[in-house]
Amino acid sequence: MKNIRVKYFIQTPEDPRKIAQTMATMQSTGTWQKLDRETKKIVSRFGAKVYSVSKTAQRAGALPTKYKNKRKNAAIVEIDYPYNNFGFNIPMLLTTVAGEIFDMQELLSVKLLDIEFPKEYLNKFQGPKFGLEGSRKIAGAYDRPLFGAITKPCVGITPKEIARLAYEVSCAGADFIKDDELLADAPYNRLKDRVKAVSAGLKKAYEETGKTTMYAFNVTDDPDKVLGLHDLVVKGGGRAIMFNVLAGGFGTLTMLSKHTQVPIHCHRDFSVAAIRSGHIGLSSALFTKLTRLCGADQIQCGGIDGYLYETDEEILENFKTCLAPLGKIKKVLPVSSGGEWAGKIPINMRKIKNSDYMFMAGGGVFGHPDGGYAGMRSLIIAYETWKNGKKLETSKDKTLKRAIEKFGKVVY
Repeated sequence: MKNIRVKYFIQTPEDPRKIAQTMATMQSTGTWQKLDRETKKIVSRFGAKVYSVSKTAQRAGALPTKYKNKRKNAAIVEIDYPYNNFGFNIPMLLTTVAGEIFDMQELLSVKLLDIEFPKEYLNKFQGPKFGLEGSRKIAGAYDRPLFGAITKPCVGITPKEIARLAYEVSCAGADFIKDDELLADAPYNRLKDRVKAVSAGLKKAYEETGKTTMYAFNVTDDPDKVLGLHDLVVKGGGRAIMFNVLAGGFGTLTMLSKHTQVPIHCHRDFSVAAIRSGHIGLSSALFTKLTRLCGADQIQCGGIDGYLYETDEEILENFKTCLAPLGKIKKVLPVSSGGEWAGKIPINMRKIKNSDYMFMAGGGVFGHPDGGYAGMRSLIIAYETWKNGKKLETSKDKTLKRAIEKFGKVVY
C-alpha cells in the first residue's frame, strides 16, 4: 500500500520514540486501549508506521496539559500513513495526520511541518486550472512581476465607489485588482451589483488604454452558494474570483477549482490562526502546498519587509512552495502583500530573485496622496527605475516622488 510521509515537530515529557508510535497508532488502526480486532493483518495493511525520530535542539512554548512533568524532549518525527485509509481528499487527510494527535496530553508541542506526497497521490488532484502562466496570459504581463491593488477602505463603500477605484488603477496599468477579504456578498454591497459596476468600469478602462485587468470578486460563502456566486461573476464579465481558504474550507476550494472558468486568488486570513504558533498547528509552507494542491491559481504568501508577523525567510519558503515541482500540478502565482508600497519594490526583487510573483498593495496604492491612479503608477515607475539600475530617489516621476514623501524610506 502506498504512503504519504508526514513530518512533525514535537515536544513531550516522555520518550519521543514511544510517543511517535502512539501518534501513528492513534491515527490509524488503534486507540488508547488494546483492541482484539486490531490484528497483525489489519495493522500490516492499514497501520501508520514511524519512519524516523530524531532529537532536536529546537524549543517552543508549551500547550496546556494535565501532565505535571513539563520536561521537554524535542524531536522531529516522520510517520508514513497509508493513503487508502483516507482517500484523495484534503479534509480527511488532515483529519488523519492532524486529528487527535493535537489532543494528546503527552504532547507539549506538535507542529505539522510538511507532507511528502507520492506521484500516484498527486495524480488524483487537478490543481490549478490557470496558475502562474494562465494569470500572466490574461493580464498580458510577461517577463516582470504582476502589479496588483486591493480596494480600500476594506468595507463600507458602494459598488459604484469600488468601480471608480478599479477604473483608476486599471487606467494606470494594474494587472490585477481585488476585493478586500472582508467584503463578499454583503447586504449593503451585493456581489451582483459590484460585478456589474466594476466590469463596466474595467471595460471603459480597456477601451481607453487597451490594458486588460483582472478583478477578483470575493465569492467566499457557504459551500452551497459558492458555485452560484462564481457563475454570477463569470456571467457579468469578471475575469477572476477570490476565496478565503481556511474560512471557506479546502474541500470547497477543490470543488470551486474544478468548476471555475477564471483564476482563483486565495487569501489566507483565518488560516494564520492555525499556522502562526511555533508549537501547534501547521507550517505556513504546508498550508501553501495544500492550497496549491486544492486548485488555487494565486496565493497570498505574506509581504516581503511588510507588516505581517513572518520573517522574510519564512515568506520566501511560501514563494518556493508555489513554484517548486509538485507532480503534474501547475505552478501558481505567489503574491507579496501586506504593507507594500513602491519603495518596497527593490527589496522584493533582491530577495525573491525572480519576477514570477505579484506585487500587491492596498494602502500603498489607495493611500497615495494623489489617489489610486498615482499609487499604481508609482509601483510601475519604481519597478522600471529599479530595472534600469537606478535608485528610486533619483526618479523625477511625480507619482514616485510623492509616494516616497508619504510612505518613507525606500528599502533596498
